[in-house]
Amino acid sequence: MSEAADRSAQRSQGQRALDALAADFLHRPGVDRSSMFGSSGLRTYGKIFAFVGTAGELVDKLPSDQASELVAEGAATRVRIGRNPAREWIGVPAQPDADRTDLWRDLLDEAYRYVTELQGGRS
Repeated sequence: MSEAADRSAQRSQGQRALDALAADFLHRPGVDRSSMFGSSGLRTYGKIFAFVGTAGELVDKLPSDQASELVAEGAATRVRIGRNPAREWIGVPAQPDADRTDLWRDLLDEAYRYVTELQGGRS
């Protein structure tokens, strides 16, 4: 399989994982789907809080301290915007196991709450 085909397969796998978890969030006030960098992500009141990156990783927005902890633990990587790493955006690799699914679910919940709080606490 070519590298491009492999990345496409990884992204599709990641998108399926996010789609399965999205059902738990779409019933929340203000949450809907939106496109972000070629994938379907989740947003709250118009602000993206999670989407799938090009390598199939979950990309979500968290407080910078929490993002730094996850990166230091090796559970996530910093997302780069242009040449610079973003303070609040991290990528968490997809893996086909229950622990990773639970981690994705927990991080989606935390990203949802964080982005909602940034908008004045709507919920």
